[in-house]
Amino acid sequence: MILQSLNDLYTRLAEDPSYEIAPPGFSPQKVSYRIVLKPDGSLFAVEDARIDGSPINLQIPQPEKRTSAVKSQFLCDKREYVLGMGASGLRLDCFEEFKKKHLGWEKEINSPTYAVLCRFLENWSPERYEEFNSPADVFESFGVFQILGEKTYIHDCPIIKKWWSERSNSSDEGSTRAQCLITGEIGETIGIHPDIKGFKSSVGLVGIQSNSSYESYGKSKTENCPISKAAAFNYATALTSLLAGPQKKKHRTRLVDTTVVHWTETQSELEDIFAAIFGESSEKNSEGQDLNRQAQINRLLAAIKSGTHYNELGDPKTPFYLLGLEQPNPGRFSIRFFHRSTIADLIDKLHDHQRCLEIIREFTEPVGKRQADSEFPAIWQILRETARVADEIPPLLSGAIARSIIEGTPYPEGLFTAIIRRIHADRSINYLRAATLKAVLTRNHNQIIPIMLDTQNTDPAYLLGRLFAALEKTQEDSLGNLNAGIRDRFYSSASATPAAVFPRLLRTYQHHLSGLNGGAKVNRERLIQEILSSVDASGFPNQLSLKKQGIFAIGYYHQRKDFFTKKETETTNA
Repeated sequence: MILQSLNDLYTRLAEDPSYEIAPPGFSPQKVSYRIVLKPDGSLFAVEDARIDGSPINLQIPQPEKRTSAVKSQFLCDKREYVLGMGASGLRLDCFEEFKKKHLGWEKEINSPTYAVLCRFLENWSPERYEEFNSPADVFESFGVFQILGEKTYIHDCPIIKKWWSERSNSSDEGSTRAQCLITGEIGETIGIHPDIKGFKSSVGLVGIQSNSSYESYGKSKTENCPISKAAAFNYATALTSLLAGPQKKKHRTRLVDTTVVHWTETQSELEDIFAAIFGESSEKNSEGQDLNRQAQINRLLAAIKSGTHYNELGDPKTPFYLLGLEQPNPGRFSIRFFHRSTIADLIDKLHDHQRCLEIIREFTEPVGKRQADSEFPAIWQILRETARVADEIPPLLSGAIARSIIEGTPYPEGLFTAIIRRIHADRSINYLRAATLKAVLTRNHNQIIPIMLDTQNTDPAYLLGRLFAALEKTQEDSLGNLNAGIRDRFYSSASATPAAVFPRLLRTYQHHLSGLNGGAKVNRERLIQEILSSVDASGFPNQLSLKKQGIFAIGYYHQRKDFFTKKETETTNA
């Protein structure tokens, strides 16, 4: 299904000039330098082709897979092949291989432009490399050839491009023909699949080890999964374009160690702005942000919040694809998830996710350098709350959360556990943590959790969370901000073993209450007594389960927010 979807996508991308899709036989490649030749084939200069220190992308003849053996590419290669000088010294073996291959095709290609390159190869001596004082970092990528006075490169010559295309599409001697698993058509199958670019190392998405345990019915290696050359080129080119092409910013986003690419079967507005919701803060708005793009994002947010308005984002029946990839080591890919739905179904799932997360926000407006809490938090924002630093986020959690959101399945329980663990570690309950706990309790455990403070809720864990917040606020009002208040000293034990902590806190509370004046003292005492009167007559529970600790945290968050909401309201009225 993945390869078939990418194969179909190639046709659409090839028709859109903005994607700069390479034709069959060619592929995009990073190029950092160019070798400029005089018309007689002598070397004029080795020039830096980078822009602002970054290699440029050019469509070159598709390189062949290269292992440790010496194997040159056509017209574009590393410096040890095109000049005979490697990072550690002369590489005459590589240069001779490059020279032999290109001189052997001169008569077959029969192009004056190609002949200039051949004269250079015949006369060039790698020992002359030292004559050109080029910085070492210029040779970090491939190099290309150009004739002095020409605007295009040698590999762009129409005669050469036509010859290479015909050669690439011709059948190899002794090649296998079979029914392609992607297209269903009979054709020449590919042996080694093309590399996918856009990661630290380029590697094929499909591969079978050379091991007899992978063989069946007398077939070996990729004969077990026959895919035609054309289909392999199509899916690899399409995926590389999404990951590393000129439009990668709107198709690619990152969730910790997982790289996520998305696309729709036909061009749609949702495709253009989905990353703004899925992979980055939906309310992050810079002064120079494009107004049209901001309007698109607002339409998407409105559609998610209402669960309707699909037509503004594209045909509701348009298929939508989401693919999560990870490269655990340089030699292979891991597919974290693949999801196919429609625009309407995706909006429904995002709407349900947003409803599960919905809780009163801590900061609805920017405060100093702090941004307002996002009503539609992205996945990376949620993941950030599960660990002290990004490197400690569980590697499988991002894919599991993404899958639960787009498929409408229960959230991973590891998310709930990680949030509770972080609350115990740093004694901080912010909007995102409370919202995440609410989402898991709502979807996974069918709990009815209010958006804001619910004074009618009689759940003991919720009441104890409110009580702890009230006791903490009393201490703050009486003694001011302390280096270590009761939250820093007692939150973890109070939420896990209430019976061992709350009697002591209530005794201390009497001293703090005496520090309040007039109506504040009466109101606080009334609130504490109302909460205590609703606690089970059997007293404080000895222990609270992990689920109850989540409810405790939400009760605490609701009560704290209610305290400051009332203060803000009173200040506004005054």
